[in-house]
Amino acid sequence: MTTAWSFDLNYPRPPKGLSANDRCYWRTKNDNTQMIRTQAMLRTRAAKVPGLDSARVDVEWVVADRRNRDTDNLAPLLKAIYDGIGSNRGTSARIVDDDDPAHMQKPSATIRFQAGAEPHFTVTITDIGVE
Repeated sequence: MTTAWSFDLNYPRPPKGLSANDRCYWRTKNDNTQMIRTQAMLRTRAAKVPGLDSARVDVEWVVADRRNRDTDNLAPLLKAIYDGIGSNRGTSARIVDDDDPAHMQKPSATIRFQAGAEPHFTVTITDIGVE
């Protein structure tokens, strides 16, 4: 039986500086990175995700229109989420020993159109046990 936990980050798009296409003042990017990292940590803890040997973290961006979007541009946002869940230093829920490949699988993000939806990001953490 696979165990999974989910939480939402209620942003219609990546915050300023957390898209690979963004060019902004370094402090804006840093502040938003810390904000996302902290929210990922707090929501992981609120979901009561226990310590795990290894985990898979899926991120889905739910959007309300069919504009073209490239999942590659989400890399800075994804890094902040992964670090907030499992980094071995800094602000992190520390549910795994580190967010390296030995402890965390990080498949590419997905983008899903849902008519009438409030755009948001859904993060799903799945216990994949010992590899």
